[in-house]
Amino acid sequence: MDNVYRITLKQQLLLLTPAIIIYGFLGAVYLFFFGLSLPTPIYLYAFLVLFGIDLLPASILHIQYLVKNSKAELIINRQTRRISYSNGTENLDYCFDDLRELYCVASYGGGRNTGYYSFGDYRFCKLIFKDDVEIVITCLMVNNIQHTLESLLGVTAKKKLKIFAFIK
Repeated sequence: MDNVYRITLKQQLLLLTPAIIIYGFLGAVYLFFFGLSLPTPIYLYAFLVLFGIDLLPASILHIQYLVKNSKAELIINRQTRRISYSNGTENLDYCFDDLRELYCVASYGGGRNTGYYSFGDYRFCKLIFKDDVEIVITCLMVNNIQHTLESLLGVTAKKKLKIFAFIK
């Protein structure tokens, strides 16, 4: 049986929903208390700081991941032990045994101990094969990407945490 992964609207909304809820709530509270007036510029400055350290990085990550995997499709077949990847320009097909390393990069802030950040759930994994070909799979394609790929491929990922999980 094939496990097919591609970017879906559902997966995008799953990642964006917490930010939409929090910033929608903050906006609604502001409108409730102040309406459309700006009683002091400190609220504007506070929003700009919050936007710069939280929402802007999440937006950049989301767009970068969307561009990276926009036309990509990953197919993993556990029975035949095959990994197929296509992105519109290249079609790759590998056996599980050709996989040299599974490397996962995550943003800080996704855990319970570090608090909440809009970019905290963004992560990507690199499948690195013996012929040095790398396939980048983002969380916009695969829900719970690290655990899903580890269980499907039967390997343990090397993990790295960054402030922002930008793809290089």
